[in-house]
Amino acid sequence: MNTTTASLTATEVINKILNTKGSFVKAYWKSNPKPAAAYKNVILEKVTSAVVRAGVNFANLSSVKDAIENGERGEVQSLPWGNWKQFPYIIEHKDAEYIRLYPSTGNNHFPSSTYYADGQVVDKETFAGYLTESERKKLLNPEDNAVECFTVKSNNILGTEDYEELS
Repeated sequence: MNTTTASLTATEVINKILNTKGSFVKAYWKSNPKPAAAYKNVILEKVTSAVVRAGVNFANLSSVKDAIENGERGEVQSLPWGNWKQFPYIIEHKDAEYIRLYPSTGNNHFPSSTYYADGQVVDKETFAGYLTESERKKLLNPEDNAVECFTVKSNNILGTEDYEELS
């Protein structure tokens, strides 16, 4: 599903991300979740901004190392889908490139999203009403779905900007 929100080219995204290896950057991206069957003709778009890092090796995260040491998880496995095009930044899958990002968990860094239905801004609850039950629960209960890393299709990244911690 295509929308009219402009995005950066994959090359622009990769250059911006590669220049921030391990550093925090504020990123903006869009997603177009598939609506529930009853709303199949509604075009949904979510535009999100968050402070993230790129260029981090998942296996080197202290939370991952601690969980392995404490027996809370197994060893880090290979990617569940796709192949590394440029480790640890870019995953290639079905002729598309995805950027692996790591959310910042400190200093009250919370993602912020704007929701659209058929090009009109709607509130989070209205947007959730268009989704399948499982996607609705993920959206409305983000604390139940916390992740240590996630991927964004490179041509869904709208922009980045340097992030400097306020003193």
